[in-house]
Amino acid sequence: MKTRLLQFVTLAKGQLWMPLLLLALWFGGMGWGVDAALRRFERHTTATPPHINATDSWRHARCFIDPDSYLWLSYARDLRASGHWRVRQTFVDNAPYGREVHWCQLPIWGLAVLSAALEKTGLTPPIALEISGRLLMPLTGLFLFSALYLFLRRRIGFGPAALGVLVPAVLLFWDFHPLRPDHHAFQIIAAFFCALFLLFSGFGWTEKDRPSHRLFIASGIAGGLGLWFGATVFYFTLAALTVSIAVALLLSPKSFEPVNLKIHPEVWRVWSWVGAGTALLLYVLETAPGPFPFRLEVNHPLYALSWLGIGESLFLFARWKHGDQRISMPRLLRAVLALLAAAALPVLLLWGPESSYLPRTTLMWRLHARHIHEFQTLFTFAAQNQESAVLLVLRKIGPGLVCLLGWVGLRSKLRLPFAARLAWVFATPIFLVFTALLFWQIRWESFATVAGLLLVIAALMALQQSSTPLARRGMHGLFLLLGVQWLIGLVVHLHPLWLTAKVAKIDPQYLKAIQLRNWTINLKEAVNTAPIRLLAPAEMGPAIYYFGAGDAIGTLYWENVDGLSAAAECFADPPSGTRARNIIAERGITHVAMYEGAQDALMFYHLHTGRDDHVGASRTVGGALTGIGTQIPAWLQYDESFNRAINPPLYTFVPKLGQWAVTQLPVRLYTVSLPVDNDTP
Repeated sequence: MKTRLLQFVTLAKGQLWMPLLLLALWFGGMGWGVDAALRRFERHTTATPPHINATDSWRHARCFIDPDSYLWLSYARDLRASGHWRVRQTFVDNAPYGREVHWCQLPIWGLAVLSAALEKTGLTPPIALEISGRLLMPLTGLFLFSALYLFLRRRIGFGPAALGVLVPAVLLFWDFHPLRPDHHAFQIIAAFFCALFLLFSGFGWTEKDRPSHRLFIASGIAGGLGLWFGATVFYFTLAALTVSIAVALLLSPKSFEPVNLKIHPEVWRVWSWVGAGTALLLYVLETAPGPFPFRLEVNHPLYALSWLGIGESLFLFARWKHGDQRISMPRLLRAVLALLAAAALPVLLLWGPESSYLPRTTLMWRLHARHIHEFQTLFTFAAQNQESAVLLVLRKIGPGLVCLLGWVGLRSKLRLPFAARLAWVFATPIFLVFTALLFWQIRWESFATVAGLLLVIAALMALQQSSTPLARRGMHGLFLLLGVQWLIGLVVHLHPLWLTAKVAKIDPQYLKAIQLRNWTINLKEAVNTAPIRLLAPAEMGPAIYYFGAGDAIGTLYWENVDGLSAAAECFADPPSGTRARNIIAERGITHVAMYEGAQDALMFYHLHTGRDDHVGASRTVGGALTGIGTQIPAWLQYDESFNRAINPPLYTFVPKLGQWAVTQLPVRLYTVSLPVDNDTP
């Protein structure tokens, strides 16, 4: 057995394609497996047990598990229908007025191209679009991680490169999930590549008279793309990189520098000019020929200006630290101007007008602070998901923590060369920054994961350059840790999928997605061609629009602050008040939906008033509709038979138990019936 294992390892090591094949098996297998598992679960589900009606409309439409996914798919469908090549306006929400679209167009273009290609095979447009939604992220993951493997293999060898792509491919499964076509994975990988190229760049130190600029250019391009994918998110990466570069420059005094190496500070100018130029080109691609709105939530020339200021500041610092230390008035003036350029953007983000950065508005601040799960602290998120915060941290960044401890305790014994120490020093602050961000908000979980991987890659690269027995043992230990991390990731993601395929247990997110799809499609059929405009829980809006049931008012996006504000006003209004009736009449709302239970009523009450109490929320329209408080307003009618038709209980036969499990989407739909003589506008 041992001989066969060694033969397999030897064969794999000699084959460039083996990790690429494993990546293809992972992304292709999970893309197929998730769909197959859910389809099998649905084949055991019916509203009329024991009869399974194969003609149910909802069986012919796939579901997605994130509201953002329906949003991107709707954008792609509307883009193709419009005949244009960019989406600048949408009617997904804020009905009947619609709103502007400012997000990066790349996911939209990807979905549009894929769906158009699939239609060429004979698929109908709706089926082609939903399959393109299933394919976008697995194909993206396969391409990006294959490129990462090819890059790493040339620099750190077969084994480290293989583990360096297989581990994050598994750990970032949620970001490349086949049911979540979204922009988050693009943000994460752009940030990672931006840092990774710098890790192998030498930071301007070289024996040659002219340094190679290739990796600085590549890093700048990746960073410019990162600003395009999500400017405010990537700016955290840019800040972490700035700190890490400054620390690396600061902790490399001349007394420790090899005599045959010299630094070329101009590389930081090249890096920043390429990054800023890429961001500006993409900004023009998104907005030309105008208008050019002053929106700092997304890519904007001020981000490019800030990067230029950062690059110039690093250039001046590197030249002062490792070259000419003369201080003159022109140099001081340049330094001040560079710092002002770098600081202008964060100052505007923090203290500028709210109209240019809507997440700072009171409504969005309340939403993010209390009601979006990705803004929760690590400990809050772990408690809500009944998971140990310590185990979650170890599963995501355990090897990175070991590298951090190893650097602190063993760096003097490893006798690493200068370049290896510099890379390890560079990767450490990035890891510390994103680990701190992870504890602050769970949304940084994937960024902390790739930051930990960056530190592991730096450690492996450094240990390869040391001839000490301690370094060899360290490499073996890191290989083992990465292998354990990979296996744990496989179990975490494959075991729930196996239970779903067996119809033994289903992830609550999958079940809710199935229920919402069924409810929306049933609603569309029940109203037939009648126009429907829904005031509904914010997370339902994109699905309502995507499945063609109608249009919605409030969603959770900063671009839709007007629609969300109107929804909050309606649901937070007392049943005897007039504000809700006025908004409903003004916007032509025909139906109101609300989840049972207090959560959504409390959210809308808090968004509108800033108060968070059950008593206050129970005295509102939202509280009445959830059943936690006062009487339902007279202008809202509840039809039991209508609700039963669009939201029947679903029965799933569980083979292991030999019984039917009953579930139902906890939502109630009301019909608006305003008096003819009302005094609303």
